[in-house]
Amino acid sequence: MALTVSVGFNVKVDQSGFDRHIAMFAKVTRRKVGDVLKDEARRLCKDVCDFYPPFSGGAPQVTKGGEGGFGNKARDKGRAAVNRDIRKIFAPLAQAPGGLVAQRGDLGIFDAWVRAKKDTPPPHSPSWLFGKFAGGGSMGYVFQEGTFDASGGMTTQILFDRFIKSRHGNFSGDGNIMLEESEGQIAAMHRIVRGEKHYRVGKNRKPDFFVRDWKLVERYIKKVQQRVGKLKAGWYYAGLKLGTMPTSAWIRDQGSTNAICDINVGGAVNQVTVGNKIAKRYTQGWHLFAKARDHRAFAMRVRLIHMLKGKKDGGKTLLEAIKGVEGFKIETT
Repeated sequence: MALTVSVGFNVKVDQSGFDRHIAMFAKVTRRKVGDVLKDEARRLCKDVCDFYPPFSGGAPQVTKGGEGGFGNKARDKGRAAVNRDIRKIFAPLAQAPGGLVAQRGDLGIFDAWVRAKKDTPPPHSPSWLFGKFAGGGSMGYVFQEGTFDASGGMTTQILFDRFIKSRHGNFSGDGNIMLEESEGQIAAMHRIVRGEKHYRVGKNRKPDFFVRDWKLVERYIKKVQQRVGKLKAGWYYAGLKLGTMPTSAWIRDQGSTNAICDINVGGAVNQVTVGNKIAKRYTQGWHLFAKARDHRAFAMRVRLIHMLKGKKDGGKTLLEAIKGVEGFKIETT
């Protein structure tokens, strides 16, 4: 009869359980608890960066070399998500439904919408509205050298409103037409829709803010994309204070202002505190930190078994070491 010890998967550990892992690892490796604390805290910071979005795959994963959450693939995925989400909120004015324009009943909105549609590739609907009729006036919308001939403009708008209602009835959808937009307004609506904590825009959401100056939105997208990595940066710099971290310019460039790293070792009490000042703003922050901590405990258990495997009296030593520490499977064969 023999005892086989293996590592359990998907084991959750709380703070006290993680402390037991540290104590166990220090005892087996015969290292000072403070040194083990600093080393594992640094590794934990790396794990959190791997688990915090963006990450390179469809789900968080820890990979050698740090590609999982540190590489350019993760960066590009994050920037693409920013672009996609903002475009789920805003769209160029030319894409506004005709029914929404008719619902507003405003000549200024009607004029801006027709001009925006005219600058996009044809065909345009309704075709009679955008045709150049010899008579002009109430029979069509006349463009002369890029300017709107307002003669009959109100009549044309009324005809358009009646046409839309006769074909589609009263427009019942939601939407906003922005003619005097600013970057501040764009940013405010983006924050409201995505939420200040969950940082998510509905998967099936369709744009309902139609913007006349689309270049303003494009500039805003680029500005937000440059902030990708900010959620990781606090953990990244906390880890750097404890030692080396994977090279990642796009995380490093976010700065160290959100890092928390307090080291108190060598005395009667050994303690290392790591954190991120803005992590609480992200609703998944604690959940993903806990997953990273579970992974760090798992990695320590794996290393322990590899260290003792094959060594003289390793089995007895291992059984003694894992007493009271969760995450090991002991089987009799």
